[in-house]
Amino acid sequence: FKNLDGDDEIYHGLNRVGDSGDKTIIGNKSPRYVFGLTLGADWNNFFFTTFFHGVGKQQWYPSTESRFWGQYNRPYNPYPRWQETKQFRPELQNFDAYLPFLSGYTASSGSRQLGMPNDRYLQNVAYIRLRTLNFGYTLPVSISSKLQADDIKIYLSGENLWTWSPLYKITKDTDVTNVWRAGSQLTGLDSDNTRGDGDGYNYPTLGTISVGLSINF
Repeated sequence: FKNLDGDDEIYHGLNRVGDSGDKTIIGNKSPRYVFGLTLGADWNNFFFTTFFHGVGKQQWYPSTESRFWGQYNRPYNPYPRWQETKQFRPELQNFDAYLPFLSGYTASSGSRQLGMPNDRYLQNVAYIRLRTLNFGYTLPVSISSKLQADDIKIYLSGENLWTWSPLYKITKDTDVTNVWRAGSQLTGLDSDNTRGDGDGYNYPTLGTISVGLSINF
């Protein structure tokens, strides 16, 4: 943490205008640059369509109850496997480790060391997702006409097959599109001295693959 107001004291402040302490804006929970991209092609009775969508800029600071923190929240919590290679360990002398020495309760509330928002653990949750993918074949008219159909299509369809996000360079334990489902604030304390950033415990967006037959008469 840095002293930003020049009084030689690291001060938390009261989270209000005129008394923000040594806080400054480090991110924005609102999605910016929301985009979509549709691609398609047809060739010799084969057809292909796909749709990508995503967010170009968005930040998330994991809530104190987020699985992101694991045993930094409570020492009896599940231990996230991704943390194993990113923690400081005295025997390894890895002073450039992403996470500090494991110590329980350091992320247990918004006033503890890791629970207090800071730019080191502010996560980039921009993403791009392959929302739909369709590939198929339209049977020749010589075949469909024998069945008195205008056209017959056989297709393979998939939804939510692939997602990329800078967050996944740190952890894939949380679906990047669900990080805000349980809360609404990036910074600031609620009345019970906890924050509601969103813990990401919603069900992840499920991927599906299906095969279909379409007949038009």
